Amino acid sequence: MALGLTDPLTALSFSAMPVDQLTDYHRALVAAQRDVDHWRRLILARIDLAVASVTDLDELRPPPGLHGTICHPPAGLRRLIGIAPTDVHAGEGGMLIRLRGALDELARYERMLEAVTGEAAGILAYRIGAVA
Repeated sequence: MALGLTDPLTALSFSAMPVDQLTDYHRALVAAQRDVDHWRRLILARIDLAVASVTDLDELRPPPGLHGTICHPPAGLRRLIGIAPTDVHAGEGGMLIRLRGALDELARYERMLEAVTGEAAGILAYRIGAVA
């Protein structure tokens, strides 16, 4: 995406907004960016789970010599985090493809949102600076 205005009409609409409305809109854009970041992290975590599901990731077992001590790894971790047993890979390969596609779409949306947020911030800073 080129630097500068994402859309001249957006800049014009921002210029026509009262400062209070533009401030509120800018806050909403920043909040939307936080939401995008949250969803990106969730998708990345789900990708990790899908990869773990299709690999032969065994439950943790204590190393030899630790049996009978108080040092034991937690049991049932695969079940706890929702990963199917290693002999069941119910569609996780297809899920990986869809998740990666969603991550790409989210990245495009995030870039557009960042550009519009920057645009709003720039116009807001100019207008507040011109008023002060």
